[in-house]
Amino acid sequence: MKGTLAENYLEANVVGVIKILKVYEDNPDQRTYKADVEFEKIYKGTKFTTLNVRGQIGKSYSAGCERDVVPNERYLVLLNNSDNIYTVSYCSAMSRLNVQPTKDEEDQLEVLSKAFSYLETNKLKFKSSQFSYYHDQKQGSNPKSELSKINNFSPKQPFAIYRVKINNIFKIKEISPVIGFGSKDKTIEGIMKKNMTVNAPMYNNTSEKEEYLLLLFYNKQNINSPGKEVISNFWY
Repeated sequence: MKGTLAENYLEANVVGVIKILKVYEDNPDQRTYKADVEFEKIYKGTKFTTLNVRGQIGKSYSAGCERDVVPNERYLVLLNNSDNIYTVSYCSAMSRLNVQPTKDEEDQLEVLSKAFSYLETNKLKFKSSQFSYYHDQKQGSNPKSELSKINNFSPKQPFAIYRVKINNIFKIKEISPVIGFGSKDKTIEGIMKKNMTVNAPMYNNTSEKEEYLLLLFYNKQNINSPGKEVISNFWY
């Protein structure tokens, strides 16, 4: 279920932060094992205590979409179930976190919580829409994109969603905020139109699907990190 973060959230039954407690019941024939987990945070759905994991303990192959998890690891997970059984693999929507929580991580998860709440409240509005990612084609070898170099940026909220229309070479030709940052919004829109291309499926006729949604995050923790983005598709 790897897609955009917004799509994964909207499609998931359970979203939260889990910690792996133990792994057991290695089944070499089915190449699965189990992991007991505890939830540190729950953003959507109901907590569970056991995961099925594709692979073998200590012998999983990511090329086969198998995954190794070990006790004390922590993950942000966005999962669907089958008959109330949750199964994860390398291809699942889950992001590994630090073993020990940090202040930066707590801030990042608070931003995610606000974005998830907005998506949940407005999920009917997004039902027929498709989220995507963008790429700054003018960034080149620069460590930060032009978006991350905006001066005097003081957002009223830490995320924004833009509705964009693209041309036949995937550049943004129209952009309008569904919800903006509340600071430098026109500057952001101008940079997006000038610099960005949108990751879009290769339709035979791109006019069949020319409108997308882009979810952007304000990563305050990256302001003094030379190689990390302050305004980005990504929440870290």
